[in-house]
Amino acid sequence: MSKHSTIFFAPILALMLLVGCGGGQREEVVLYTSLNEPTARAVIDAFEEETGIRVIIQADTERDKTVGLVRTLIEERNRPRADVFWNSETANTVRLKSEGVLERLDPPPANAATVPPEFVDPDGTWWGFAGRARVLIVNTEMVAEEDFPTSIWDLHDEKWRGQAAIVRPVTGTTLTHMTTLYEMLGEEEADAFIQGVLDNECPLPPGNGRVARLVGEGALPFGMTDCSDYRLVLNEGFPVTAVYPDQDGIGTLLIPNTVARIAGGPNPENARKLIDFLLSERAEEILAFHQRGHIPLKPGINRPEDVANPAEMNLMEVDFDRVGLAVADRLEALDARFP
Repeated sequence: MSKHSTIFFAPILALMLLVGCGGGQREEVVLYTSLNEPTARAVIDAFEEETGIRVIIQADTERDKTVGLVRTLIEERNRPRADVFWNSETANTVRLKSEGVLERLDPPPANAATVPPEFVDPDGTWWGFAGRARVLIVNTEMVAEEDFPTSIWDLHDEKWRGQAAIVRPVTGTTLTHMTTLYEMLGEEEADAFIQGVLDNECPLPPGNGRVARLVGEGALPFGMTDCSDYRLVLNEGFPVTAVYPDQDGIGTLLIPNTVARIAGGPNPENARKLIDFLLSERAEEILAFHQRGHIPLKPGINRPEDVANPAEMNLMEVDFDRVGLAVADRLEALDARFP
């Protein structure tokens, strides 16, 4: 090979070696998320535009939301494929931490200090952002305002027999909600709530989105769902409103999205960049203005008028660690009770 040929091929060889040594890996990150992909994509598109890092998304189904991804992450624990877990609730995030699937970030993410402490793992493994409240969605053409339900215990009211829906409580935020009731109220009172749901023949649709749509379409007068599913139906023009339940009692449950890095994931530095972005004010604002209207946890975030402000609500005081450690056993018990 001539001297000139050597000069020409040397830069190409160097580039090939860079790519072969993992240079391409630094330009992608693998995200597992239990959030529905169109909602997650609104944030991910902004991240990709800002950083140039491609995000490979694996999302879960509505029916198996969270539970399927948790199972996959545990199965992949020794050879992880994912870098980041964006979970639409908290309980299974805590479970994954206890299983050794997630890793502590030291130093913490860039925006960690702005997250309210009640939505942060004390060990620095996961952080909350953009919450969803558990609400009662009511069809305003079927129910007069003076008859609106105001408590989750209104699911037991005889006048709503067979008409007040709740998701079969073995997946997603409904499982987290029921597990929280057991941790807050104790076995006896929480059991009474569950039994009341069964005794009053509450319909058990396969997902919060389905509950919201059945109420919006007038098939049911009210049901329990997430505020994000309520807002989606509202924005489609259905005659619905949301009641934030038990404001004079135990309070409304607000469940944050959570984010954590997978231990041993293939792209740890890009994982950190994605986590930094998800915990940013920009990400919370994007989710607030999305048609599902997630609730910003940080103070001062710009939001639409119809997206709730946590500072103006009576919220349940939740120990998410306790709930997360109890969720697997509670899932087994509830699965046995609900046909």
